[in-house]
Amino acid sequence: MIRIYIPLLLLIYFINSCKDSNRSYENLIVLVDNVQQEYVPDKRENVYDINIEDKDGIPVLKGYTSVPQAKKELLQKIGSEAYIDSIVILPDSSVGDKVYGVINVSVADLRTQGKYSAEMATQLLLGTPVEVLQHNNWWRLKSPEGYVAWTTVYSFVPMTKSEFNNWINADKIIFTDIYGFAYESADKDKMIVSDLVFGNMLKLEGETGRFYNVSYPDGRRGYVLKSQSQPFDKWISSLTLTEQSILNKAVSLKGVPYTWGGTSTKMMDCSGFTKTVLLMHGIITLRDASQQVNTGIPVDISKGYENLRPGDLMFFGKRGHDGKKDRIRHVGFYMGNNEFIHASGYVRISSMDSTKTNYDETNAKEFIRASRVIGSVGTKGICKITENPLYKEQP
Repeated sequence: MIRIYIPLLLLIYFINSCKDSNRSYENLIVLVDNVQQEYVPDKRENVYDINIEDKDGIPVLKGYTSVPQAKKELLQKIGSEAYIDSIVILPDSSVGDKVYGVINVSVADLRTQGKYSAEMATQLLLGTPVEVLQHNNWWRLKSPEGYVAWTTVYSFVPMTKSEFNNWINADKIIFTDIYGFAYESADKDKMIVSDLVFGNMLKLEGETGRFYNVSYPDGRRGYVLKSQSQPFDKWISSLTLTEQSILNKAVSLKGVPYTWGGTSTKMMDCSGFTKTVLLMHGIITLRDASQQVNTGIPVDISKGYENLRPGDLMFFGKRGHDGKKDRIRHVGFYMGNNEFIHASGYVRISSMDSTKTNYDETNAKEFIRASRVIGSVGTKGICKITENPLYKEQP
C-alpha cells in the first residue's frame, strides 16, 4: 500500500506546485503590465521592454527600461516573492560615458527597431541634440520631443556630457531655406560638403563674404550662404506665431512628397508636416498625430467648423465606442473657408465642402477633434526650442 500511495502523493504535490508556479507567473505578468500602464503607457516616449523567463523554477525579470521609478515600483509590488532581477536601467554600460549626441546628417532616419528592415519611426535634423540610451550595433536615441527610436552611428555623433555642452553652448546658424547645400569653400560652384534642409543647425565659426563658416558635430568644415541661413539667436528672436504666419509657412511646403515617418522638408508624413511648420516658428511639438491631439487648447467642434480659426490643428479618425478612445490617424491645419492643408500623397490644400473640386470626402467624414496651438506654447507637449531641456547645458 505504501508503494502505491507515495508516488500518488508526489504526483499530487507536483501538480499543485505547478499550479502555484503558474499562478505566480501569471501574477508577475499582471504586475509587469500594470506598472507599464502606470509609468510607460506610451512606448514611443520611454523604454519598458520587460519579460519573464524561468531559471530552475525561479522567475527571471529580464529586459530594459529608461524609467528607474518603474523598475523600483515593480520590485516593490513583487515584494518578498522569489525572483531574479535582470532588469537594466537605460542608458546602460553599452554607451559608456557618451550618453548624449548630436545628429550629423541633414536628415537622419530613425526606426522602430535596430535594423534597416524595420518601420521608419521618425526623422531628426542635423544639429538636433539627443539622449543616447543603448548601443547594440544600432543606437537607441531619445529625441527632444521625447520620441525613442533606433539609428546607425553614421547618422549622429555620440558625445560625453562635456563634449555635448560645448556643442550646446556654441554659437550656431540655422538653415532657413527649404533645401540647399554647404560647400567646401566660399564658392557655391565648388564641391559640396552635404545637402541641407530647413531646421539644420551648424556651429558658427566665422564669416567669409556671402557665406557663414560652419562646422559639423563630427568636425567637418563648410560654408553656407547667408541668404539661406541666419544666426540662431537672431532667427529665434524674430519669430512670431500668428494665424497668418502658420498658413504662410504651411503653404510654403506645398508639393513636398509624403513619406511615412518623414519630418523634414525633403519628405514628410501628416504629423511631420504639422511638426515642421511649428518648428519654423521655433516650436517643438510631439511627434505623432495621436500625440498631438492631446496638446493645445481644445476647440469645440459640436457646431462643425464654426469655432475653428486658421492655424488650428484638425484631427481625423474614428470615434471611440464602448469606452474605447478615439483613433486618430491624420492631422492638418485649418485654413478658413472650410479648407485645410495637410500631407496626403504630398502637401496639399483640401476642402470639406462637397461642392468644391478639391473636396476630401474621407477626411470630411472623419473630422473628429481640433486644438489650438496659438496661446498654448509652454503647455504640455508644446514648447519653444530654447525651453526644451535637451537644448540646454546639461548639469
